[in-house]
Amino acid sequence: MLTEKAKIRIVIVDDHALVADAWKLILSTIDHFEVIGIKDNAEDALNFSLAQKPDIVLMDLNLKDSNGFDATENINNQLAKTRVIGLSMHDDVSVVKRFLGLGAKGYLSKNSKKEELVNAIESVMEGNTFVSSEIKDKIFMDFSANSENQVKKELTSKEIEIVKLITKGLTSKEIADQLFLSPRTVETHRHNILKKLNLPNAAQLSRWASEKGYI
Repeated sequence: MLTEKAKIRIVIVDDHALVADAWKLILSTIDHFEVIGIKDNAEDALNFSLAQKPDIVLMDLNLKDSNGFDATENINNQLAKTRVIGLSMHDDVSVVKRFLGLGAKGYLSKNSKKEELVNAIESVMEGNTFVSSEIKDKIFMDFSANSENQVKKELTSKEIEIVKLITKGLTSKEIADQLFLSPRTVETHRHNILKKLNLPNAAQLSRWASEKGYI
């Protein structure tokens, strides 16, 4: 005998009544979803959530009385089993990272389609973190760019050795003699190091080396 699927109890927090009603209408077409309340401000959202302990809170990030960040942090700190999913027009990667860092379990663009909203709720209920596809692409691009920049700034052991000698004020010839290299090879290393670190001169290189703990 099949058992009836437990209802997922949802609170919508949005200060635009038409938007909130639209989300409710969409969610009401799913048999195992139940919208138990709509709130238009952070304080009411928190108090209602503390009283009703919903499974999901769909949180608008831009509320007129405050912002969804503070409300999300408060709900996450006080309701361990309630999962917050952000709804926003923002697709800035830093905003998404900050929001998820507060304990939110999902982030959707308000351009998301019904299928993605449903998938987000069900995925989050299964213990996953869900980010809409268009934002996920931006996060991946941001991660790739940061990774590429990090690789560019990683020096080889030989380059680090040369940096230490440069910061001591040694000339290319003196470095070459000490490391058994040709002066031309040392000059090539100097050029590559400054280019890799995007630094203009040896003085800035010394400052960088000091900050990194090489000297």
